[in-house]
Amino acid sequence: MVMSKGKEKVSSKQFRWLPPMHETMLRILAQEAHKGNKPSSTFKAGSFALVAKEIIAQFGVEYHPSYVENRMRTLRTMWSTIQTIRKKSGFGWDDNLKMITCNPKTYQEEVMAHRKHAEYLNKKIDMYDELAIVVGKDTATGGFSKSYVDLEHEPDNGDSAEFVADNVEEGVVEKGKNAVESSTTGSGISKSRKRGCTASNADESVLTDLSDQLKEIAVALKEINRGPVDYTALYNEVMAMMADGYSEDMLTTTFDHLCENEKTARGFLTKNARLRKLWLDSFLFSQL
Repeated sequence: MVMSKGKEKVSSKQFRWLPPMHETMLRILAQEAHKGNKPSSTFKAGSFALVAKEIIAQFGVEYHPSYVENRMRTLRTMWSTIQTIRKKSGFGWDDNLKMITCNPKTYQEEVMAHRKHAEYLNKKIDMYDELAIVVGKDTATGGFSKSYVDLEHEPDNGDSAEFVADNVEEGVVEKGKNAVESSTTGSGISKSRKRGCTASNADESVLTDLSDQLKEIAVALKEINRGPVDYTALYNEVMAMMADGYSEDMLTTTFDHLCENEKTARGFLTKNARLRKLWLDSFLFSQL
């Protein structure tokens, strides 16, 4: 959105957030939180101004700090959705990949009830740690800063393996703890080394299970794609992108194009939010 000759202001509803802008915003605000500029659940006004200045410099668009504040509402909704899904029965969490995991049956049931939730299931959530700092309850002096700075320089006191074990599935954690406790008597191997082995085995087990689940999901999606395209759902998904700054006219043109190309429509429905935006930007550019 380059400033027009008449210098007409672009409202936050008209502004189109591209993925690189989204990443820039999260990166800067996470850094601002580190500096103490997020004293509570909100940032200081200067932080939003800094984001606006950087986006103007990088992308050459007309931009106002109020756009950041409005975008924060979208991010809070996204964060709330992610946390709600994580608390539901049948869903796991891979802290290494930053991904909500589930089996094909649970996936289909969730997507049938909440189609938009598909973009958060069995897919890496980009910049999850930054999102946790910007709109979550975490603070820059807590998990985020320790993950990226302190852990690299902390001495190994045997607690690191416990940290890894606490991030795998509950059943594996309990099994790992029992194995460590039962093997500490009469052994010359250090306790921390055994914990490390247990955590490593647990991680391998989780990754193996995840790989099997993803294969099953791929098969399930293939079966789903053999049926007719749900054009009502397609319309809702396309028009939902107005929240990302696309105009109704743009999206109507896009919907008409997808209706004429069934294969492309199927591909659009299977893409996550980021890939949909990339495809849509490419399509709209081709129409110029």
